[in-house]
Amino acid sequence: MKSQRFTKHRPEPHAHHEHPDQQERHLAIRRLKWTLLVGLALVLFEAVGSWLSNSLALLADAFHVSADVAAVSITIVASFLAERPQTPKRSYGYYRLEVLAALFNGLLLFGMVGFIFHEAYVRFNSPEEIKSDLMLGVAIVGLLANIIMLLVLKPSHQHNLNVRGAYTHIVGDTISSVAVIVGAVGIYFTGQGWIDAAASLFVSGILMVMAFKLTWDSIHVLLEGTPKHMDPLEIEKHLRTNCPQIVDIHDFHVWEITSHLFAMTAHVEAKVKSLDDTRLLIDEMNALIQKRYGIGHTTFQVEPTLENDLSK
Repeated sequence: MKSQRFTKHRPEPHAHHEHPDQQERHLAIRRLKWTLLVGLALVLFEAVGSWLSNSLALLADAFHVSADVAAVSITIVASFLAERPQTPKRSYGYYRLEVLAALFNGLLLFGMVGFIFHEAYVRFNSPEEIKSDLMLGVAIVGLLANIIMLLVLKPSHQHNLNVRGAYTHIVGDTISSVAVIVGAVGIYFTGQGWIDAAASLFVSGILMVMAFKLTWDSIHVLLEGTPKHMDPLEIEKHLRTNCPQIVDIHDFHVWEITSHLFAMTAHVEAKVKSLDDTRLLIDEMNALIQKRYGIGHTTFQVEPTLENDLSK
């Protein structure tokens, strides 16, 4: 007898329609707005400080903060658009805009690194006099401002890709501020202007690493790669262990739509004797996947084994 397949994509409403927690999203946006205000003030302060002290390291740090400000601004706009409802042409809504914004943030860092390298090269060839005392004071204020922004974002940076992107930017800027402080102290005691350019190169090295990581994480999501904390083989084993009627699982896919919003599809060959058995199995698999892995969008196609062919 010909085997008949049964498809079901109707898990319980709370499972199938689970989206990233809206309250956490709103809190994350509020924190980003406060960070944006602090960042804008810091950009202006460091830009003026760089001009008055003639420090390339301060200019690089100001440029870094301006990249942070741009990244946070893009994130806020993208998150606002992501709240728009889904449409027939965009069945998942606009969640992917957040990932695109994170990708843009990473590319922005690459551009900034190139700028710093160029300016450092010029300064190494033509050292200039630096007002180290003013440079030191501005850098200390910058460090304090970065610490404030990190504290504001910390509660949300593990739950949202773009907050994590902004947090990563500011961690890099915090380290940059420390490098600028060290450079200013070195210039103050030695009078060597090349230290300023060296501090700039140190900053660019940190930013290069962060740019690679943020860009790659975003591309991984856009390529619908398996979420990094999930192992498909482990998920299959979990289903087989808890659902003994399963004979085989194939055409298995799990991917991330945006921050903490996952989807999964699979064909499941199982010993089911009726439509009711099929429905019960699908409900059981949905519950297992939702509880252990937090995957709310699931599609299981159940295929009866030949000895249990429902078309007989």
